[in-house]
Amino acid sequence: MLLGIKSKKDLLSRHALIGFLAAILVYLFWLSRPELSFEPRLWRALGDSAFTFLFITLAIGPLSKLWKPSLWLLPWRRETGIWFALLALSHFLRVNDYAASVPEFQLPRLLGLIALFLTLLLAATSSDRAVNFLGISSWKWLHYSAYTIFYLTASHAAYFLFIRFPGSNWFRYSFLAMALIVFILQLSAFVKIVVQQKTKSWY
Repeated sequence: MLLGIKSKKDLLSRHALIGFLAAILVYLFWLSRPELSFEPRLWRALGDSAFTFLFITLAIGPLSKLWKPSLWLLPWRRETGIWFALLALSHFLRVNDYAASVPEFQLPRLLGLIALFLTLLLAATSSDRAVNFLGISSWKWLHYSAYTIFYLTASHAAYFLFIRFPGSNWFRYSFLAMALIVFILQLSAFVKIVVQQKTKSWY
């Protein structure tokens, strides 16, 4: 069984669906900034879409622990994570030459590069074959770095949204909301697990 899916055809269908949604999201972000020239408009559309997919991927886990009806979303985390990686890589390929030429961009660029390296590593190991090769414990330990990716990516994005281009990007409000939601979900899921463990120890 592949990723809990019965056939490769089903897997390809799932990726086609998520890829289609990713393309729509990029297009919507593109439409939202008609005042920009082509390259900055595309950079931002890809970057904003990548962050949105990262938010979705990381929100699913703690949400499923807090709200049982959301459990059906769990099998989709690998697809959304892989498409986050593809969007992030596309963002990097489009913006890197320009970013490398601006001295002030070096630190946020470095944060983004580290996050991208970890992202591609996780995407490359998002398969049953990788789980079998690494072992479930090692694989889970590796994939816990997804939250490191989130905070690196958030730091990278925050520089451009609030320091480099303050007041000129509407996405900063959505960015803050998503970052806060991920943090709250993580904390709430952690508290729930601690309470459950404490409750069991009393019996």
